[in-house]
Amino acid sequence: MNEGSDILISAIVPTHERFDLLARTLDVIQACQPAPAEVLVHVDGGNSELYQTVLRHYPSVRCLFSDARIGPGGSRNRLIAAARYEWVANFDDDSFPARNDYFRRVGELARGFPDSAVFNSSCHARDGESPFIQQISEFVGSGCVFNKRWFERTRGFVPLPIAYGMEEVDVSLQLYCLGGRILHDPYLRVRHEPPLERGRDEISITASVLANRFLLPWLRYPPWLWPVGMVHIISQLRWMIGNERASAILPGLKMTLSHLREFRSFRHPVPSFRLLSWLRLRRSSRNVMDGRELCHWHDEEARRVA
Repeated sequence: MNEGSDILISAIVPTHERFDLLARTLDVIQACQPAPAEVLVHVDGGNSELYQTVLRHYPSVRCLFSDARIGPGGSRNRLIAAARYEWVANFDDDSFPARNDYFRRVGELARGFPDSAVFNSSCHARDGESPFIQQISEFVGSGCVFNKRWFERTRGFVPLPIAYGMEEVDVSLQLYCLGGRILHDPYLRVRHEPPLERGRDEISITASVLANRFLLPWLRYPPWLWPVGMVHIISQLRWMIGNERASAILPGLKMTLSHLREFRSFRHPVPSFRLLSWLRLRRSSRNVMDGRELCHWHDEEARRVA
């Protein structure tokens, strides 16, 4: 594994109930050249049948298990803690590398930017419109690479069962306030292919997103900057009304109260000046270097962009 590279990489995948999608992700990861030095899976929510299925079909994969539902964030906390290597490539169970040299590119990034906190992958076509590696404010959980040393300095992910709108933005803010950079590479690409029918209650998901909008400023913003958080909450409410999701507003507000009580121990406001700086970065990313210039990167697509 990782032949021809001195950078050893762990790959992690949190999952809950979808073996067919997980199997596709694991097959693609293991077929990469080079492959990661290890692959870890965390089965959440006491799904012992899925856990046994993974053990049976993927004996080389290190599989973790939790009886309680700790959500994708809680799963990632456990996976990163268990990873043996400094660089930890994270995927969802419905996302996977778009190229079989994905981990070679990770190694090149790690050599070129060894002090970075996270490398963010391109998940959408628009992500590759610019050839520049950029410093950005937030990583995307479906495809990113953590520097374990940096991650261990944070308070980790809040273990929310439904974490949309909270998990990536929260850890991104924590890392920025510690001085960690998140770099987006347009040539580090993943495919994110969730099922057409997720089998979930859309009202519950939307309500959870609204509750998470309240939770982030409560946990991380200094009180005098809570009005900034309210602007984001109002924007979410407008989106819900404009997209026929108004029925989720009342359940979301009810859920907010339990959220604030349940996760109050995670409250740790960041410095005001770092928060304001991070909010400015959210509006405008910063070019770091042309991604085509990274060592040993010879790619027809990169030349075509030129």
